Amino acid sequence: MIELLKSILFYHPEEPLMFNSFLFMFLFALVLTVYASIYRNALSRTLFLLAFSLFFYYKSSGMFVLLLLGTLVVVYILTWMMSGCEGKWRKGFLIGNIVVVLGVLAYFKYANFFYENWCMITRGQFRALDILLPVGISFYSFQLLSYAIDVYRKEIDHEKNFLNYAFYITFFPQLVAGPIVRAKNFLPQLRKPVRIRKDEIEKGAFLVMQGLFKKAVIADYLAQYNDLVFGNPGGYSGCATLFAIYGYAIQIYCDFSGYTDMAIGMGKMMGFDLGVNFNKPYQSTSLTDFWRRWHISLSSWLRDYLYIPLGGNRKGKIRTYVNLFLTMLIGGLWHGANWKFVFWGGMHGAGLAVDKIWRKKTNGRYEGKWYFKVLGWFITIHFVVLLWVFFRADSFATALTMIGHVFVPSEVPLHAFLDARPLFVTLLAVSVAIHAIPSSQFPKVENWYVNTPFWVKAIGFILLIQLCLQLQSAEVQPFIYFQF
Repeated sequence: MIELLKSILFYHPEEPLMFNSFLFMFLFALVLTVYASIYRNALSRTLFLLAFSLFFYYKSSGMFVLLLLGTLVVVYILTWMMSGCEGKWRKGFLIGNIVVVLGVLAYFKYANFFYENWCMITRGQFRALDILLPVGISFYSFQLLSYAIDVYRKEIDHEKNFLNYAFYITFFPQLVAGPIVRAKNFLPQLRKPVRIRKDEIEKGAFLVMQGLFKKAVIADYLAQYNDLVFGNPGGYSGCATLFAIYGYAIQIYCDFSGYTDMAIGMGKMMGFDLGVNFNKPYQSTSLTDFWRRWHISLSSWLRDYLYIPLGGNRKGKIRTYVNLFLTMLIGGLWHGANWKFVFWGGMHGAGLAVDKIWRKKTNGRYEGKWYFKVLGWFITIHFVVLLWVFFRADSFATALTMIGHVFVPSEVPLHAFLDARPLFVTLLAVSVAIHAIPSSQFPKVENWYVNTPFWVKAIGFILLIQLCLQLQSAEVQPFIYFQF
């Protein structure tokens, strides 16, 4: 019994707490049970969820919870001081906030990257510093920055209730992998009574189940094959390599959107709206459209806090394209301390600039044509999919080998691959079919689920858990974006 309590209460580096673990599902059920009896009292609700959020982060990242607390306290104090100032003092406190947040982020995430490149320039010997990356630091850093910047711009007032502020930063569903929630959208929800309706709870539960299906069934199973091919570039037929490339595009979408579905669903079950983070991105007919649908909270953050402050489209055509390129270049670096992420972001920036040039040249003449939409979709999806190879591969060489191998005549015919990997192909087809459903139909699916009898929901949940058990690998697989 004591050992069981230790495994539940204490952090274990080899078993961090994740949404797709049975321990988390058990703890979340307990949290909901307690929450149901206290949510009407604002102070009790805030203290309880704040305490669990900090416990969740401790179970996910150990003593880095102290770094999270320390950073949010410093930002709160500096922003409080900034809110009472004008002129250069106000700007000075904002710069202080930016230096603190980006300084912490730069040390933990980029110190080895910059040090390695410095050693390459100076021809020195590189020895990696022993630095562990705190889970979710990229996400909560952006929330801290957006809060401070919004107060500086006077778009929101400094939050006088420290508990509300701390709860906003640490709310466990979105803490470690987003969505990146804005203070102006979330803090007002804490100042009014929380109303929980039965249909909202069931819609939230549907989102959680949908996210679990995407992650634990589709993404994790596809990953087993994808990892084999990416781990041995050039060792598989062109057909098998192509399926792995398409497979990773589906894997990363189902993995990341699955997480945010679960996060948004859990928030909804507790009466909080965390917004929308994905909107059928692989239906996009242009790269601009793609970034309006993929990781919406990040792309809108980069737009509002980087692209627009750089000048946006207000300083001429050339500057607009440069701003797009720089924004996506930095967005790529945000994803990881590696030149392949910089390349990935830079290529998306260049693609967005080309897309904008094309739109200006054609003046929208072809946008309503069905064949233009089909062609736009085909070009966009393959541009995105090929760049995902650089995102996933261990190196540029691996990525180029895999892409080049696709065009090598395959010794294995397509029907042989289908016979050898029937479940992989089936899950790939299922995920594509689900993704093809128009967004306008999703509320109807939600309402259908809400209106089904309890026994139907119970059977669906049992079947989902059984699928997770049948298709899981040896260990619970972390979410891809935990490493960012």
